[in-house]
Amino acid sequence: MSTLLEVQNLKTYFFRKKEPIPAVDGVDFSINRGETVALVGESGSGKSITSLSIMGLIHGTGGKIMDGSIKLDGKDLVTYSEKELCSIRGNDVSMIFQEPMTSLNPVLTIGEQITEILIYHKKLSKKEAVKKAVDLLKLVGFSRPEQIMKDYPHRLSGGMRQRVMIAIALSCDPKLLIADEPTTALDVTIQAQVLTLMKDLCSTFGTSILLITHDLGVVSEVADRVIVMYCGQVVENGTVEELFEQPLHPYTEGLLESIPVIDGDIQPLTAIKGNVPAPDQLPAGCRFAPRCPQVKERCLGELPKLRTFEDGRSVRCFLYEEADHT
Repeated sequence: MSTLLEVQNLKTYFFRKKEPIPAVDGVDFSINRGETVALVGESGSGKSITSLSIMGLIHGTGGKIMDGSIKLDGKDLVTYSEKELCSIRGNDVSMIFQEPMTSLNPVLTIGEQITEILIYHKKLSKKEAVKKAVDLLKLVGFSRPEQIMKDYPHRLSGGMRQRVMIAIALSCDPKLLIADEPTTALDVTIQAQVLTLMKDLCSTFGTSILLITHDLGVVSEVADRVIVMYCGQVVENGTVEELFEQPLHPYTEGLLESIPVIDGDIQPLTAIKGNVPAPDQLPAGCRFAPRCPQVKERCLGELPKLRTFEDGRSVRCFLYEEADHT
């Protein structure tokens, strides 16, 4: 399987009184063609900032990419101008945002919002764009796409708006689809429908997915591989099976232990003590050390490196000093 996206040593900082604040600090990962990779972690771990960096939207937030590369098909997007990035966004890389109501334009109909993208990126005529838009709405499960084309966003339910966002994201057959918490605002039934839809459509088109979520239940349903982030850094990387069956990092263990179990005896949930520190208040050593149940003295003063093993798994922890982690 060939690599589509390769992120190397990505550092995205914000500034307060000219002091750099690391939101993403030396992140490395890759996504293969046709692969679904989940980026997980608590709020404040740097997941969304990583996605905005990939999309080239970080400058509008007051942040800046200070170092690293983001290679899509071998081309480094960090070096692209804003004009070049505009041709990439929506075309080669599309994004589904967390809240579709704030992502869709309230004064334009659904049809206008889909067709303008097709006209701009695909250079279709108005008639061709309308036909393609109707086909896309059928594809994402609308039984009356012609009516939906005439509706405004406020007339649609949350699940319907999210399906519209998926149709827009897939309108130009992107190579990479970034989905930032795409099911957070939806009820459980609609959530399952949206996830199944994303998986089926991307399987059909061969699109790679970067799924950003804090919900490990969602991860187990759709992802091939999982990247765990904490305080702007990757702390573990492995397949879904590896991560759920044998988590390596204490943080990953804590995330898994906090998942409610619906069968068997009722047990109290195990919570990870403390909170994710603010980016400007990071501890001196391992960033998880203040919350870690296995913390050692070394962890308090030294930052562990991300170690990659022969089987492809990676972990950032002093518990795995040897080359073999089994």
